[in-house]
Amino acid sequence: MILYITGLIIFLAGGIFSIFFNEKTKGFIFLAFSLISQFLILPQIFSALSSPGIELSIKLSEPIGISYLRLDPLSAVFALIISIGSLLAAVYSIGYMKMYQGSKSGLSNYYFFLGLLASSMLLVVVVQNSILFLIVWELMSLSSFFLVIFENRNQEVLKAGTYYLTAMQIGAAFLIAAFSWAASISGSLDFKSFISVFNDLGSSAILLFILFFIGFGMKAGFLPMHTWLPRAHPAAPTGVSALMSGVMIKTGIYGILRIILSMGIPDLKLAYAVFIISLFTGIFGVINAIAQHDIKKLLAYSSIENIGIIGMGIGLGMLGLAYNNSLIAALGFLGALLHTINHFTFKSVLFYGSGIIYKQTHTRTVDKLGGLGKYLPLTSIMFLTASLAITGLPVFNGFISEFAIYLGMTKNFSAGVLNLDIISILGVSGLAFIGSMVFICFTKVYGICFLGIPRSEYKSEPNEKEISLLLPMGLLTIAIFLIGIFPVFFVNLLVDAVNQFVPGNPLIIPRDIISIFTKISVSLSGFILVSIFFYSLRKWLLHNKVVRTFKTWDCGYQAESSRLQYTGSSFVHQFLQLVSGLVPQKLRVQSEQVLFPKEISLESNSQDPAERFLVQPSIRFINKFMNLFSWIQSGRMQQYIVYGLIFLILLLIWILGVE
Repeated sequence: MILYITGLIIFLAGGIFSIFFNEKTKGFIFLAFSLISQFLILPQIFSALSSPGIELSIKLSEPIGISYLRLDPLSAVFALIISIGSLLAAVYSIGYMKMYQGSKSGLSNYYFFLGLLASSMLLVVVVQNSILFLIVWELMSLSSFFLVIFENRNQEVLKAGTYYLTAMQIGAAFLIAAFSWAASISGSLDFKSFISVFNDLGSSAILLFILFFIGFGMKAGFLPMHTWLPRAHPAAPTGVSALMSGVMIKTGIYGILRIILSMGIPDLKLAYAVFIISLFTGIFGVINAIAQHDIKKLLAYSSIENIGIIGMGIGLGMLGLAYNNSLIAALGFLGALLHTINHFTFKSVLFYGSGIIYKQTHTRTVDKLGGLGKYLPLTSIMFLTASLAITGLPVFNGFISEFAIYLGMTKNFSAGVLNLDIISILGVSGLAFIGSMVFICFTKVYGICFLGIPRSEYKSEPNEKEISLLLPMGLLTIAIFLIGIFPVFFVNLLVDAVNQFVPGNPLIIPRDIISIFTKISVSLSGFILVSIFFYSLRKWLLHNKVVRTFKTWDCGYQAESSRLQYTGSSFVHQFLQLVSGLVPQKLRVQSEQVLFPKEISLESNSQDPAERFLVQPSIRFINKFMNLFSWIQSGRMQQYIVYGLIFLILLLIWILGVE
């Protein structure tokens, strides 16, 4: 455990030391420290994945006292994606942050807070003391806040950062309430003591879990606590967006799973509630993603959708525990953990790809892009791979985790419980609906951005000269294929983490389940080999031969004018009409008031119902309430002195009363 702690300190040290170097060197200094930390952290993580874990106790002054740092299999899963994700962000930042060299935005601040974010996330998943956990949790929120507002001269960025920080403080308030309640009952700040708390509280344990779920769910982005994601992700530099979406929001998932471990057998009503909330989160996220025109905002809503899928796995696992069905519980938690890793891989690739697009074209608006596949062939291939993976198609890793959740839901039918049958039907159909909508969403993004011809003139011809931008995408693309084709290795890697959730820790993933994943691996490998064979045969048969091609209807993508091609709005217009109640659209048409106008433009913007019916009314109420006390701030010094005297008198009365 000492090596693990040393490794995360080195991450932080990299950010500090980079301050003392020039702008061109800062990224390489931070990367060097990040690489050194991997040699210390990763061996500890892989050791903990297949063992009961490692532990270190540290004695701090009161009120924290003795605190334990534990790296068990569950912590190791999340520490793995945090460590690798932070390293890849360091590599990517070398190329991406070049555009800010010489600007007034300080790269020293960027790398310092990037190191602080990485080290705080690594610490969050091992701290077992309530107070120390909350301190580290706040460090993670604050460091990510300063990264979000990196371009702080932009007022929209500042608004997004303020919104994000406010949301994190609301979540922290719920966590403080939950930890305080649990610690007051157990008399201890250690997480292990919360097991007795959930046992002793009885029906009140439901309320305690709700407090924890809201606090951690705010970070994860569950509906309706998701509204900060579409604001913060587009505002932050792309390397940070990838780290926040692919890694940081998973700390909320970790917190929920850690509390479930303390609960033991969850309440049945809670299990159903988590599953249903997650299902609606997934559907809501993907529907809103389809409507977006900003690539990063679209990817942010897509992250909400994937958090919903992970939550469905957690809810399924809780249902398995509640009905004492170990197989269903194991498949649920296995699917959730697998999708946590998978989402990190393909969502990071997508964000990194969007960063390359922005760096080369200076726009994130889908309708202004086109034909990038000709200029950015490697980015195009890797972006397409990640797009196919996120849709859950076979050969790619997204299919494996969703298959585990599907399999768990189908196993529910054998339990002979009507309510479980109904929720399984809803879950299977809902997950299938999400998958089909994701296919529409990323067909739109990839087709419009990379195919056809450009819809606007680029200031300079896009290129792929920055290796540091392509390397993280390439490594994660390889991981997408490896997990998709050889899932058994990764399932075995998660066995001990899954077993933590089952009372008594039996061998919970039986041989027939492993056998299913083995058959999937063999089938997919055979499919790839057959595809390669026929492709090679076709190339050989057509070698040195002229092939006549005939143009078919191609939606205008081979036309001479981009005006004949689909736009993002037109591509999904029919679908958005069907869900207009969930995703209301604001349309603005600009045209000359003549019979035959030379120019006409149509702009559509989606509205988030949670913003409209929950956030904005709350803000109006708070402003109205606070305005009731505006008379207190009069600007008169005499009045402020009177306030101080009144406070001192009340304090004296309280002290005398206590004595």
